[in-house]
Amino acid sequence: MEWRATVEDFLGELREKGSADNTIVAYRNDLNQLTSYLAVALPSDATWSEVTLATIQDYVKQLAEQRYSASTIARKVAAFRAFFHWLAQRGLIAENLALQLRSPKVERHVPRLLSEEEVHRLLEAVSKNGARNAQRDRALLEVIYATGMRVSEAINLRLSDVNLLENTVRCVTGGRQRTVPLTSQAVAALRAYLNGSRRDVAAASGDDYVFVNPSGRRITRQAVWQLTRHYAQIAGIGDELTPHTLRHSRAAHMLSAGEDVRRVQAWLGHANIATTQMYRVRTEANNKQEDEFAKGADLHK
Repeated sequence: MEWRATVEDFLGELREKGSADNTIVAYRNDLNQLTSYLAVALPSDATWSEVTLATIQDYVKQLAEQRYSASTIARKVAAFRAFFHWLAQRGLIAENLALQLRSPKVERHVPRLLSEEEVHRLLEAVSKNGARNAQRDRALLEVIYATGMRVSEAINLRLSDVNLLENTVRCVTGGRQRTVPLTSQAVAALRAYLNGSRRDVAAASGDDYVFVNPSGRRITRQAVWQLTRHYAQIAGIGDELTPHTLRHSRAAHMLSAGEDVRRVQAWLGHANIATTQMYRVRTEANNKQEDEFAKGADLHK
């Protein structure tokens, strides 16, 4: 049976419904690994209706034996459930057996957060460095922090998405979009970049992406990760910093300032409010530690 052809039909429908490119890539990887296993475990003429719960359970067990992390296995199980649900809807199987799969427990954690002072140091390191792309890099990191954008959203930002009259940007992910306000610092950095270095390099290419490389083409994800780490080293805040750290930090800073959790959820584009609430728990814990430290310091005065 053409196992992978069915997978591609499923992914095609996801794409039509506006699923993000990263989601489709992850699903393709997870489901193609499964079909490779099925091609060996089942007869060559087997159909999807002949895939049993035991077959999928054996595959998941094999993943654990191969030392895949709990979070990776949990992601794959989620992909299987979505795919088998789709198969059941189309009558290719009698029921979604994957619903009975046990997913490993994954401990939710908030990654490293920067303090507001560290964010300031990072952004100042860009301007003080005097690099060729300093205007672009400052504007890029200011926008990512101000809006809590994902890297994929930032590199796909187009000129038509930026409204400097209302000081907002439109973030597009798959078929979903949201409009997010910019800080005054981000607006100033964007204006300087758009009227400066970007105008010089983008004229020849004609690309309408906001953030471009010296050839006038859209900047890559890898470049954003590299420049973030580069400036983090200059600022003295570690060499493992990622652009996503700015997104996490923005969520925490907004909640710490008293912003409503639902508003932060909408601002960052979180599908599940539980994701946003993680930052509130972390922020409250940090504030409690700071209060206890301050009380201890008072006692020793």
